[in-house]
Amino acid sequence: MKKKALMFVSVALLALMLVPVINLIGRGTAHKKEGGKWWSRSVLYNLDFAWSFTSRIFYPLGISTNPNQVIIGKDDWLYLGDQYEQRITVTRRGATDETTKAARKIGLATKSWQQWLKRKGVRLYRVMLGPDKSTIYPEFLPDWAQPAADSATNTLLATVSQGLYVDTSTALKAAKSQFSEPLYYKTDTHWNSLGAWVAFRAFAMEVARTETGLRWFSEQQVRVSKVIEIHGGDLGMFLRMPEMLRDNEVAIEIDSESPIETEQYDFETGHLTVSGGNPKIGAPERPLLVKSKHALNQNRVLWLRDSFGTALAPFMAATFTETLQLHFGTTDPALFARLVETYKPDYVFITVVERDAHSKWFENLP
Repeated sequence: MKKKALMFVSVALLALMLVPVINLIGRGTAHKKEGGKWWSRSVLYNLDFAWSFTSRIFYPLGISTNPNQVIIGKDDWLYLGDQYEQRITVTRRGATDETTKAARKIGLATKSWQQWLKRKGVRLYRVMLGPDKSTIYPEFLPDWAQPAADSATNTLLATVSQGLYVDTSTALKAAKSQFSEPLYYKTDTHWNSLGAWVAFRAFAMEVARTETGLRWFSEQQVRVSKVIEIHGGDLGMFLRMPEMLRDNEVAIEIDSESPIETEQYDFETGHLTVSGGNPKIGAPERPLLVKSKHALNQNRVLWLRDSFGTALAPFMAATFTETLQLHFGTTDPALFARLVETYKPDYVFITVVERDAHSKWFENLP
């Protein structure tokens, strides 16, 4: 017994000595350059390298070292785990009494917002639904994680007023066989630029049913320009091995009469923050006004969105001269209303990924 205790203490002491050495060699210099303190506990006893090493061992076996955040599917496709809106459980379980009740509340709130926005002079209000990767590519999920046929999202779409929600999943599923490139990243939670274009095109066609005077880019004007190999995305980072994993970045070219040039302004202060080109834009936590020259339509859009709007941003800027963008998660009904009243948009659009479309935020009334 004493030998075992002595061995345990010896191993523990050895680890206490080796971990700081490994971190100083691998991370200390870089941390110092970034302005950190190499002697801090967060540097000396950081165990990320151990998690990364463990992931590299178990990944080829299809075993995730962080299954709550990410699960490993077939052919190196990664998917979100249950930490995010219980994504796997909800997908497998399908519609329930609870999700049906939530859908009714969301349907009532959406209709109320439509009526309120119409009274404020907004011409059209639509919610664009971005499907989860598992909805478009269920064939790469592990067999045990296959989605139920009667999903909670189907219940939501059947409950909200006809036309207010634009489901882009049909277009994305159809496009899978039309392109040689995937529409979503294998190692990331998001659609890529090609998937965003397919979804935007489907959204545009639905909006065009009501707003017949708007101009849109045709399928011939948007094309894949190149495919670049990149490191793994956010799901790869959850496994602490993004450098080991590989993915593809699909670059898209928009053929417009004149180059689209954008300017980004802090809406509250009016200060110009970024100018030039037509880049992707991460979901802003403060109201961000994007102005774009040579856009197809001279209209204002209030666009509440999440990270699925990042790859959509260039298409939105190429289509409308102004888009006021804000992450809906940082928006409450009062701020939403104030932005409508001060900005006076022609259109109000919301882009939300499927897993967040059932959240309490969408139950808020005007």
